[in-house]
Order: sequence, then structure tokens, then C-alpha cells
Amino acid sequence: MKYDIERCIEHMLETNPIRKVFWHMDERVENLSYGIKQGDDAVVVGKLVVNMEGPYPLKIGRKTGLIHTCSDIVVMGGIPLFALNSMQVDSIKEAAEVSEDIKKQSLGLNVPMVGGNTQMENELLPCVSFTVVGEIIDKPIPDAGAKTGDKILMLGEIVEGTIGERVYRAKTKFNTFMEILEKKVRVNASKDCSRGGWFGNLSEIMVKSRKGIQITGIPYPEVSRYMGTYLISVPKKDVQQVVEIAAKNKCPVVDVGTVTKEIEMKIGSDVVVDEEKMNKLIRSMPFKASGGREE
Repeated sequence: MKYDIERCIEHMLETNPIRKVFWHMDERVENLSYGIKQGDDAVVVGKLVVNMEGPYPLKIGRKTGLIHTCSDIVVMGGIPLFALNSMQVDSIKEAAEVSEDIKKQSLGLNVPMVGGNTQMENELLPCVSFTVVGEIIDKPIPDAGAKTGDKILMLGEIVEGTIGERVYRAKTKFNTFMEILEKKVRVNASKDCSRGGWFGNLSEIMVKSRKGIQITGIPYPEVSRYMGTYLISVPKKDVQQVVEIAAKNKCPVVDVGTVTKEIEMKIGSDVVVDEEKMNKLIRSMPFKASGGREE
């Protein structure tokens, strides 16, 4: 597990050089609250929330690309409105076949695919990317807002299986999370468990929040696996209500642990990321809290 934890943490820092190149672009966009400097799951301009994912290999994108792109919209407190795609294919026949699968995702999620681009460049491998535009319902939910004493919960099932199964699991998670927000449960932080696995995404929440965690539950044995579930940070007093909402929606929920003031990550009594390492990660992470200080 030690190697997997190190790999998860390394993933968190992989895109730092790219983010630094575009660091000051945020200042050129009016009403931008989440952009390059926040490095969150999506970009927020006013009430508009936008996310782009890919390029995916065709066999993955045609099964789950739109689902995953919508997931990042929802986890930030938004409703997906419509989508676009861009695909590289070997033939029009292949493009038509891929489009049928994308259409299944689109109809299943009720997120219309309204445009995009198709190209056939001989030197490129087939792949597909997605962009989803949504609207923030109340206010954006950051990945950097975990508070001392919060409980970290994992919401949803692993998004896998057929297109239909993936759509069903994603919609169950989406509906559950939206109801949690509608019932005014205070969600201080939330993040989609994607690349980097649940431990990597959990680490990013802690680093950006400048907090630690006492992990008391292991939601999945492979800490670096893509899952498509949500990690949410809520006050301890609200956990019961979250569980009730999840049960009503038949959505799994797992208690992962408790946020601590001590800046370290512990599994049981074992310190797996100590304070020195956490502080180094904090210093290495190009990050500015939305409306807050620059790190």
C-alpha cells in the first residue's frame, strides 16, 4: 500500500507545471470564481459551470466519457445543461457507431449533445473528448473547504459495467447529492474520485484545506483506482441526515474518517503521510482559495 499511496500523492502534483504556465489567465475573465488557481473539478464563471474531459480512448469514452464529465459539474453543485464532443476516428462508420453510444449516455443523463467536431487525421489514434456546460444551483462547492471535525463520506457506487449500468449509478449519485444540497446539509468540500484514486483525491482535499484526517474506514482496497464516486466533507451532526437521504435513494455511503487540525493523514494508528510531508505538499501545490489567499 505504501507504493500506491506515494503514487496517488505524485499524481496530485503532475499538472503543476501546466497550471503555472496559465496561472495569470484567471485575471482576464470577469466573474471567474474557480479557474486555474483553484484547480477544482470544474471552472465557474458567475452561475455558469464548465468542465472538459479527455481525450479518452474511444472504447472508454463511448462508455463513460460524458458520464464522467457531467460528474464534475454536479460535484461542484451544478446541474449539467448540455454537452459537446470532439472525436478523432478512422472512418465515418466508426464515428457513427461511437455516436450511438454517446447518445445513450446523453439520453440517459438528460444532457443533450448539441455539437462538437469530428476529424479523421491519419497520424492520430482514435479518441474522444467532452465538454459539459451547467448551472450552479445555489453556490459552488469547493474541494478546499474541509473543516476540523467534519466527517468525510464516500457517496455512490463505482461507475462500471454497461452504459446503462454506468448511467444508473451516476444518476443515483447525482440525485442523492442534489437532494443533500436541497435539504441544506452543509457540504464544506466535495470531490469526484477519478484519476489518482480515492486516496489521491482525499489527499488533495486535505492539502488544499490545510487539514489532516484520521481514516477509520477503507472504502475500496485499491487506493489508486478510478471509482467515479464522491468524497464529501460534512459536519458530524449532519451525517445522519446524509445517510437517510442516501438510503432513500438507494445510494451507498461509507464513513471514511474525521478531519483533524493536525496536518497528517493516519490510517488507524499508522501515520501514512506525516506533517513534514503534508507541509511540503502544501508548499508545492499552486493554489489560491476562491476569494482567499494565495498559497
